[in-house]
Amino acid sequence: MGSDPIKIANSSGFPLQIAVSSIVNKSRNWRVMFEEHPWRLNEMRTEGFIDVVTLNQKHNTVMVIECKRYKDTGWVFLIPDTTPKIRPPISSWISKCSRMEFEKYGWEQCHADPSSYLSYYCAINGQERGRNLLMERVLTDLIDSIEAFANEDRQMLLQTGRHNFTRFYIPVMVTTAKLFVTHFDPMSISLHDGSLPEETPYKEVPYVRFRKSLTTHIEYSSASSAVDIHSMSERTVFIVNAEKLSEFLEICEVNVIEDEFGRESMPIDFFNN
Repeated sequence: MGSDPIKIANSSGFPLQIAVSSIVNKSRNWRVMFEEHPWRLNEMRTEGFIDVVTLNQKHNTVMVIECKRYKDTGWVFLIPDTTPKIRPPISSWISKCSRMEFEKYGWEQCHADPSSYLSYYCAINGQERGRNLLMERVLTDLIDSIEAFANEDRQMLLQTGRHNFTRFYIPVMVTTAKLFVTHFDPMSISLHDGSLPEETPYKEVPYVRFRKSLTTHIEYSSASSAVDIHSMSERTVFIVNAEKLSEFLEICEVNVIEDEFGRESMPIDFFNN
C-alpha cells in the first residue's frame, strides 16, 4: 500500500461509514443522531463504538448501524426450505414507558418491513464450512451495543422529562458485499460429500434477515426448556447491501405483534421463525 493517502483512507472503512451517514440524512424520515458513538455494558465489561446511530422520529425507531466494507465478494444465505417466508418476525429491543413505569424493556418479537428472507446460515468465500466467526463476533458486539445504547437513551429520556414513550431499536449491518439467497429441499444435499446440487437455484437480494444465537447474558427465569433458552438467546440482524440502503430506509418500519383481538403479543415460535 505504501504511503498513498487515498489507499490508506479507503483501507479504513471510514469512507463507507461517511457515505452511509449521508444517505441516512438525505432520506425522508431518518436522521443521524451520532457517529462513532462509544458504548459500554458494565455487567459484561464489553465496550466499543457504534458506527452510526439513526432515528426515525415518526415511527419512534432507532437504527444502530455497523458498516462493513468488503471488496469483490458475495455472501450466500442458505434456507433449507422450498417455500420460505419472506416476512417472518424479527427481534427488536423495545423500551416502553408509561408514567415512569417500564411496561417493556428488552428484546421482543416484532413485525418489520421491508419483507426479506430469513436465514440462519451465511456462507462466505474462503470460510471453511461457511463459518464466519469474525462476522458473528461483529454482530454480537452490535447486539450488545444496542442494549448499552437503549440504557443510555432511557436515562436521557427520563432526565429530560419524557415519562411516556415507546422506542424500537433494530440492529443493521450495511455491507458492500453482494447478498445472495438459495432455498432448497434439505433432502437434496448429498450425504456423500455434503454438497448442494449444482442446479440449486439462487438469486441476489438487496437485504436479508440473519438470525442466530448472538447473546449469552439473558434471564432464564421464564424459560421452561432448553428450546426456550436457545430461542431467548436468538437475535435478528438486517443485513443490507450498501447500494440498496436508500430503498431500505424508505420502507423500514417496526411494529408490535398483535393477536386477533388487537392486543399486543410477542410470541416466539422457535421452529417456524
